[in-house]
Amino acid sequence: MIFYLTYNDQPSGVYWSQVTDVVAHLNTLGGARVRLLALISVRGFRANRRKIRAHSPDAIVLPMVPRLKHWRANAAWVNLMCRRSRPTGIMARGALATVLALRARDRGLVKQVCFDARGAYAAEWEEYRLIDDDALVAMMAQVEREAVQRSDMRLAVSHALVDHWRGRFGYDRADHVVVPCALAASHLSDPGDPAETRQSLGFAPDDVVLAYAGSAAGWQSFSLLERSVSAILAMQPRVKVLFLSPPDPAIEALVANWLGRALRMWVKPAEVHGVLNACDHALLVREDTVTNRVASPTKFAEYLACGLPVIISAHIGDFSGLVHRQALGTVMVDSHDLPPLERPSAGERRRLREYAMTHFTKAAHDAGYRRVLGRLSS
Repeated sequence: MIFYLTYNDQPSGVYWSQVTDVVAHLNTLGGARVRLLALISVRGFRANRRKIRAHSPDAIVLPMVPRLKHWRANAAWVNLMCRRSRPTGIMARGALATVLALRARDRGLVKQVCFDARGAYAAEWEEYRLIDDDALVAMMAQVEREAVQRSDMRLAVSHALVDHWRGRFGYDRADHVVVPCALAASHLSDPGDPAETRQSLGFAPDDVVLAYAGSAAGWQSFSLLERSVSAILAMQPRVKVLFLSPPDPAIEALVANWLGRALRMWVKPAEVHGVLNACDHALLVREDTVTNRVASPTKFAEYLACGLPVIISAHIGDFSGLVHRQALGTVMVDSHDLPPLERPSAGERRRLREYAMTHFTKAAHDAGYRRVLGRLSS
């Protein structure tokens, strides 16, 4: 048996896509059973445990020790579960979870640990101050270094992330696989009638609708997005933009300044697929930071799966180069130089969807997953 360990990750659409869907998929590949071990906040614990177990019925969900500065104390939970279940390996999501798993390995409670790295953690904390505590921000660099250097196997979301490890942490091995953020199960379902959805949103047949779907986290670069979208709207009168996001001052300013052409709404994760299918292009515009240079934004695959060409910044993980090489949209250097946007043809949308299904489903990366499972089973 193998544990998939998460620490301080709360239930969300991303959690279902990147955790519970992954655990379910790994269990279709044969070999050792994979079981989710989730350490979550005591706030709303019972409700969140029910949500997680609704997606992963045999998950072990435990209350983490409160406050991030006490994260090391959660090693006691991991050690106890390892003593009870005797897993051969732990696949750990994130640097903190990986170091907790390494402590169990140091005690001889598990043989193998895989660092499931979703980004550059130290850089993210430094650039976006996810924690307003200088000591914890400095600590993350050491934690990530240990996760990179001491793990038996590593799963990275981009080749750019592996290059970052080589430069910052001196990683010089080949014990890793690269699996980009893949499609959630909800994006493999029937999206419904896009024309009907489009009409319900108030868009005319000749409108060119740009879509943004995601959180309001700092790396989403909403100030840059506001400037870029304003330039596009000013130069291209047929263009409208739809934000599927929480409230944010930059987005609210766009909505106020471009009445009827910039709209914001929030829908349930399961409904995003249907709404995106009614749009024409997608926006993936972010500032040039280490966090974004190594990223594998989940929405990239989701946009393609909806047949949307992606308007992307020039420095986002492996994806900017991929967009250029495979004609998956437009690499935008300057919003003022963006060519006139048109609604993509049915054939073009079909090509983009097929590309997503070929390259961004979890099954497309079974070889990499099997390599990780083989290592953790030994």
